[in-house]
Amino acid sequence: MASLPSGLPEAWKNDIRFLQTVSDLSGLSVAVWRTGRPVEELFWTSSPDGEHPCLSHEPLRRTLEEYCRADRPALFFENDLAVYAIMPIGSFSICLGPAVIWSASAEYVQGYARSHGMQGTPSIPRGDLGAMSRYMELVHLHFNGASLPREAISVTADILETWQRAGDLEQYQLEQSENDRGHEIGAEYEKKLLQLVENGDTEAIKALLSGPTPDYAQITELSGEEAKTSEYLVVSVITLLTRAAIAGGAGLEQAHELGDVYLKRLAKAALHGEPFLGLSYNAMLEFAELVRSAKEEKSSLSYVDACKAYIEKNLRKSLQVGDIAPAIGLSRTYLSRLFHEAEGITVQQYIQKEKCRHAAQMLQYSDYSISQIAQYFGFSSQSYFGACFQIWYGMTPNAYRKANH
Repeated sequence: MASLPSGLPEAWKNDIRFLQTVSDLSGLSVAVWRTGRPVEELFWTSSPDGEHPCLSHEPLRRTLEEYCRADRPALFFENDLAVYAIMPIGSFSICLGPAVIWSASAEYVQGYARSHGMQGTPSIPRGDLGAMSRYMELVHLHFNGASLPREAISVTADILETWQRAGDLEQYQLEQSENDRGHEIGAEYEKKLLQLVENGDTEAIKALLSGPTPDYAQITELSGEEAKTSEYLVVSVITLLTRAAIAGGAGLEQAHELGDVYLKRLAKAALHGEPFLGLSYNAMLEFAELVRSAKEEKSSLSYVDACKAYIEKNLRKSLQVGDIAPAIGLSRTYLSRLFHEAEGITVQQYIQKEKCRHAAQMLQYSDYSISQIAQYFGFSSQSYFGACFQIWYGMTPNAYRKANH
């Protein structure tokens, strides 16, 4: 536990011990300082080395204090990764963090330390926003004796406040109206495209892409730079394609992995100044192909299941693939191929195996003779039944009965 600062009110000493426990449980650094006063007057942190970005970087501390006013606890994003939980307790500010929303590289942590005037390299844990909120509720309950509603915790950042104050939304709407832009121009095209991906219809996508496409310059201007606008559009397209593929039946992991591959291709193309808008066209076809393959696989499995159900129902008959295929709406050749790909054995082998499996149960639990059981399951003779049984069980029907009856 970090040493307690001099001048700490007696009543706070047990509270500091409580905050140290919160730090130990959460893995987050905890800092306490007197709001609006010089940091040296009172500052405590649970960090073993006594270093904390709020101690060495006054602009950060003042920014957090601003969000700490009017009794509004907040999860504050300092940048794309670093987040703090900040809350006011009387004339003090309590901060949990920093944490990162996903694992940060050593280079990021070192750069963070330098930019905040820290001497060492801090340990910045990965923080789950839900868990951080729950620890804020615990701290609030300890100090105020009352629960903190989850909705009372805001998620904010400097850029969000700036955006609201600057009226960027109104400005954007004005620009849209001046340029006669409207998002409905591309909405129908996007809806049709995503439906085709969800259906796995690669041929229809090729036809769609070979026809007229919306002029996105007439829809929106995401960036003053054309290349950057194209990059934003491709990211959006890949995100939507991933969701459409999952909705169409593609595997969750497969769809996200394909999306990640395309985002990496995009990042590489952007880094080297290469054109990348064509990536989205390839992605449309590849995601549709992923869905088509998934649908075919599910269809194949359903036919195999139908074949097995037919065999189970007609097990006492002398079954052939030529009898089963038309009954389930397939050709003999296609059913044979599907079944072998799915099960690793032929349809005829499966029939033989199932007949022998049921025969084994009768050998074990009934007193029917072996010839009667062979006849019951449609074997042409007792000797043929014995030869088939030996293949699947490694012994004759008589030996099996003696061992298991």
